[in-house]
Amino acid sequence: MAEWSEYQEEVAQFFRDLRLTAETNAEIAGVRTTHKIDVVVRSKHAGIALTWLVECKQWKSPVPKEKVFTLRSIVEDTGSDRGFIMAESGYQSGALEAAKLTNTSLTSLRDLRETLAYELGTTKLESLWFRCDSCRTRYWAIDKQDRIDLGLRPDVGVAGYSGKIVIEAVEATLQLVRLRGFPVTYDRTWMALISLAGSREAPSQALEGVVCKTPAALFDVLDTELRELEQLLDVSEAALEKRADQPTLPELPS
Repeated sequence: MAEWSEYQEEVAQFFRDLRLTAETNAEIAGVRTTHKIDVVVRSKHAGIALTWLVECKQWKSPVPKEKVFTLRSIVEDTGSDRGFIMAESGYQSGALEAAKLTNTSLTSLRDLRETLAYELGTTKLESLWFRCDSCRTRYWAIDKQDRIDLGLRPDVGVAGYSGKIVIEAVEATLQLVRLRGFPVTYDRTWMALISLAGSREAPSQALEGVVCKTPAALFDVLDTELRELEQLLDVSEAALEKRADQPTLPELPS
């Protein structure tokens, strides 16, 4: 993939991580003609649809004012809400002047990540609630003995990995962040016990005392926890499906 195309995809993914729809190499109709745009971002807020046009300039030199004038014209022709030019190489003074007091923003992926790091991290954390729900549904769909045999939980009274405890610990930590903010300490067994208000299940092999000061840091920890469980569930479901497909041998007469 060409460098400019990779940059374009990075920009699109940034907006997707904010729960916006981002389409690369998109065509959008205007009053005068149809325009090809690097990234078209769409969202809906309070029932109002918004469209942003994003041009990505993976250049080695600053972007000139002509590119600003071009994007401003396209935004106007298509009736879009805002235009963005993304360039890590910066902008000429004329370009910055041309964007003043307009609905066209000149920025970079680096600046947006720094400016919106907290908001982006918080958005990604919220997405973990859905993954917890999915893992819970899949986990309890497997019989208890199969969960033990497949390593999804320990036997009663035995310490070991527990998918149930992982789910409860992740959710308890997410709830704690909602209530108290950062920093927060993630401890798999302790957080699960808080969530359960006491449990007779033996402690898991715990991920203990990981202090997270930002949403991004906490996401990395919790994402790793859930990915491990999701992979175990994938393997377990595949094993059970394979077993179900095997023919049952008839019993021999005694």
